[in-house]
Amino acid sequence: MIDRLTVLTHALSESRWMFRERAALERHQARLATDHLRWVAAHSPYTAERFRQAGLSVGQWRDLPPISKREMMANFDRLNTAGLPLKTVLEVARRAEATRDFTPTLPTSGGEMTVGLSSGTSGTQGVFLVSRAERLQWAGAVLRWLLPPPWPASLLKRQRVAFVLRAEGQLYRSVSGSRLHFQFLDLLRPVPQLAAELSAAHPTLLAGPPSVLRALLDAGAEAHPARVVSVAEVLEDDDRAALEAGFGPVVQVYQATEGLLALPCPHGQLHLNEAHVHFDFEALAGGYLRPIITDLRRRAQPMIRHRLDDVLLLAEKSCTCGLASRRIERVVGRQDDALNLPSAAGSRVTVWPDFVRAAMNTASGLREYRAAQTDAAHLQLSLEPDTAHTRTAAAHELRAALDRLGVGAVTLSFSPLLADPPGTKRRRVRQIWTPDRPHGAD
Repeated sequence: MIDRLTVLTHALSESRWMFRERAALERHQARLATDHLRWVAAHSPYTAERFRQAGLSVGQWRDLPPISKREMMANFDRLNTAGLPLKTVLEVARRAEATRDFTPTLPTSGGEMTVGLSSGTSGTQGVFLVSRAERLQWAGAVLRWLLPPPWPASLLKRQRVAFVLRAEGQLYRSVSGSRLHFQFLDLLRPVPQLAAELSAAHPTLLAGPPSVLRALLDAGAEAHPARVVSVAEVLEDDDRAALEAGFGPVVQVYQATEGLLALPCPHGQLHLNEAHVHFDFEALAGGYLRPIITDLRRRAQPMIRHRLDDVLLLAEKSCTCGLASRRIERVVGRQDDALNLPSAAGSRVTVWPDFVRAAMNTASGLREYRAAQTDAAHLQLSLEPDTAHTRTAAAHELRAALDRLGVGAVTLSFSPLLADPPGTKRRRVRQIWTPDRPHGAD
């Protein structure tokens, strides 16, 4: 009961952080940063060392050199403020993944910690460490932003929330009660079984990776939620259209091991969670951006000037909802998914996944595909169905798109598309070959 009241308080307080003026939002961020960074520097030895090595005071935190997930994991023992060694956290998280029992937590002097694993799609599997207070705050934000509108009237209705996820955690249990019921559907189970469970759940809100939700739809799942929430993967236009036609209105959440990064506004647009997270950006080719985040509330596992591998495209125009937080036009994918192909002029061209996806989505007869760069000038296309017609159509559309970008000679090879292992994030475009030059170079 106490947890539910705390979550409800957090949910109601979220309305205070829905700033309409950019200057007010930035003042709010500055106030949070002052107290938060001082606390983190005093309790996280690794963070304090970063400031010392850079010769910076806490007040100069925006000049701190960013770190990657790999550096975070390498220094986890001294970065987290709970005094937990990485070995212990990994043991608990991996045991939960193996047994499918996600209830165990780790006791610390500061209270119980919820732990978990990222999917490891970047090649470096991360862990997350969340305190009870952070868990309740997270649940409040989810309650406020994700329940079907209108708010707060949706709190008065009985809500049935179905999460189709790889791993369950304590995050959802915090708010489960008579009016709000959460059901975890383990996506590692067979699709027909999951489809039957989803049909029986009759959810008012359905959340999961778009590729999994679409597979459930194709398997005959019947559900009519007031809202579908896409998580964990890039939401592509074809998936959105299919899910909206089969289930209902679709919105996105941008979340990672690093935190709750963007949420849908009342108009369904995806906005950065700037009331809680500060974003800086590194410019990439073609107007794309790579985020560097500083979570202004997270203490157990601080995220201070943490460079993500994701690639975003921000909207140029403000949202009609009136919120001051910036709007994401598209979550493009991971930076290491960008292809690095030879140009017609003899140099190299960065080809973002967006371009490949747009081309393949227009190929006649093609239902699904994977595109992987396996060498300096070679692309492997795995197709469903893999027929002479789809091979010709895919090759025609892709070569036309690459020609428009100035890409030179590239060889294509084809194979049937094999099913991804259960629980694997779908990545339609991947770079397997590692170029000598960094991504983003043209």
